[in-house]
Amino acid sequence: MRSILLKYISPAVALLPVVLLSACAGMQNLMQRDSLVQSDPVQIKLLNTQGDLIGEASYNLLVAEMALNRGQTALAIEHYLALAKSQNNPDIAERAVRVAVYGQDLEAAIEAAQRWVVLDPNRVEAKQVIAAIYIRQNRVNDAFTYLNGLIQSSKLTDKQLFVSMLAVLAREKNTDTVVAVTREIAETYPDRAYALYLHGMIAAQGGQPDEALVHIDRALSIEEIEGAHNARAKLLLKLGRHEEAVISLEKAVKHLPDDQNLRLTYARLLVDVKQYEKARVEFEHLHDASPDDAELLYTLGLLSLESQRLDDAEKYLLKLVKMNKREGEAQYYLGRINEGRKHYDDAIEWYEQVHDGQYQFDARLRIADMLGQSGRTEEAIDYLELMLKGSQSNGSLVRIYLAQGELLRSVKKYQEALSVYDTALGIIPGNNDLLYARAMTAERMGRVDILEADLKAILKTEPDNAHALNALGFTLADQTDRYQEAYQLLKRAIEIMPEDAAIIDSFGWINYRLGHHDEAIMLLRRALSRLDDSEIAAHLGEVLWVSGKHDEARKVWTRALKKSPNDSFIEDAMRKFIQ
Repeated sequence: MRSILLKYISPAVALLPVVLLSACAGMQNLMQRDSLVQSDPVQIKLLNTQGDLIGEASYNLLVAEMALNRGQTALAIEHYLALAKSQNNPDIAERAVRVAVYGQDLEAAIEAAQRWVVLDPNRVEAKQVIAAIYIRQNRVNDAFTYLNGLIQSSKLTDKQLFVSMLAVLAREKNTDTVVAVTREIAETYPDRAYALYLHGMIAAQGGQPDEALVHIDRALSIEEIEGAHNARAKLLLKLGRHEEAVISLEKAVKHLPDDQNLRLTYARLLVDVKQYEKARVEFEHLHDASPDDAELLYTLGLLSLESQRLDDAEKYLLKLVKMNKREGEAQYYLGRINEGRKHYDDAIEWYEQVHDGQYQFDARLRIADMLGQSGRTEEAIDYLELMLKGSQSNGSLVRIYLAQGELLRSVKKYQEALSVYDTALGIIPGNNDLLYARAMTAERMGRVDILEADLKAILKTEPDNAHALNALGFTLADQTDRYQEAYQLLKRAIEIMPEDAAIIDSFGWINYRLGHHDEAIMLLRRALSRLDDSEIAAHLGEVLWVSGKHDEARKVWTRALKKSPNDSFIEDAMRKFIQ
């Protein structure tokens, strides 16, 4: 009898996962196996008549397996349950639990699990399965009682016990029930860090971040728990407390400097909150520990580039190229580095090496731009014409036409640029990017009629397009006397993007046009503090001068000229007021 059971049961059981939620996957695999016997009425009748000859246990097993293969889950559960009760084999009881769970017969699953506990009382999974079933039935007290019994009798460490419990409970979908159960556990064991951590994690998953944060904080006040600081930072971010999240992880990293996962989480958070220089320092530490990690090298390359540490960026990206890792991206950014140094020929060489990946198209556009920056405008135009011939999607065509138009605008060939946009809009009518570019070109030509028509066309399809509102409002304020209309457009733009420096500048300018000088000065100062731009400085200087603050106006203009000598905006403003 024993040898027959082992023949049919043991291999299948050995392959089954231990956790409750693997039941469905395990059963699907089982049902794909060949049947142990031919599933037809004759064979079943034969088994019925010969049950005494081959043994009741083997009979139950064969019927159960046959029933499973035929999709008769209830019959399989009945026979597996009978088999579990008659045999002192915990593997059979475990199998019965999983078949019952698969068949969604939770009462039978509990009965089988209780037999499993009797046969293998030290098996943590058995009691966890029972608790999980109680949770599925929303039986909070029964689930807590079982888990509490497990906690009291367990010889495992708290870390082993509660982390194992978390793995099971976190998969249950009855969120409110799970939270209620772990809350009772936390209240019963307020001095055990991992019990508090368990509830904190479950409460976080259950959409209760405030309660989760309280319990994770209590857990950390008792003991350092791996992963708890990461969880705490995520909760703070969820609650909108970004600065606290950064400070929290910073302290944790100082306390646990060798925890690389913690440092990586901190570094990524710094990137998310745009503290790029601090992030770069943390990624440097991670790189020191793993010098050949391609992802760290790539991230360091980009962060160094962001902070204008071009030599460092080049070092990291060159190493990636030598390692043949993320080559396309590395080559593209090496081109950007040389572009930043104004080494245009070197930049072109790197861009030409980008032959695949998402950066290939961008690299080709950059080549055209580098040719233009080098004064080789005609060559750049021809290069873009070749790109147009090989381009098929509207998205690529738009970008090529935009690049071509911008190239012509940069050398003040406004009429030619306008013609490019006209051609493009003939092929891709109504494209808002092309309409906006044509409007900005028309503004340079003094063609307010074209600008107004194109921007209003954009606003018809995108009424909340803050950039179109801003461009139209500023032009009306600057080049016409339609101030009230301009004011309404710019008021709407600043409501949509209240922190955008260009929009703040425009709103300051219309206030100046309307004679609200104090309001204009306040707005223009705010704009300049956000973006150190010569046009904003020219505007602020003009309003200060007109308001009688000549010395302050001179200081603003002089400072701007030091940054951008011969700037036309500043020179025009100074020429207008200083004789």
